[in-house]
Amino acid sequence: MKTMVKQPNPDPPYSLHDAYILKLQVEEDILRLITQCGYVCTTPPCNQVEGDVEITGIDWDFSCVYVMEYQGVLCGNYGSFTGRKMTVADFLREYPEATLDIMDETYGYHQVKLDGFLNVGERCLEFQLDICYAGEFRYLLKE
Repeated sequence: MKTMVKQPNPDPPYSLHDAYILKLQVEEDILRLITQCGYVCTTPPCNQVEGDVEITGIDWDFSCVYVMEYQGVLCGNYGSFTGRKMTVADFLREYPEATLDIMDETYGYHQVKLDGFLNVGERCLEFQLDICYAGEFRYLLKE
């Protein structure tokens, strides 16, 4: 029997962990994540850099957002929750003023998943943003 080993995805040049997203902007098949303070470089000395993120070639039919509201436990802990899966367009209509705290990012073949906290006024919810794309994942560095 022949064994094939899948190589891990290469390390991204920047980490979105703890990135604070002020706004999601959509223009045709492009999603831009507007950050408050940018993100962190993954190579030493791992400095914070100013910038936004842009994902191109998004297939909106295969992209979605999960929103979870915890019941009887603090947001993000183990326990019961209620939730909803929705299109990105519906998410943007329902939560136009919400901000996102990214806690985790996962990359796969033409896909990215961003998880974290969804801040809606005084409410703290949890989100998972699943994006299917055939274009580029761009870090837009501010000079």
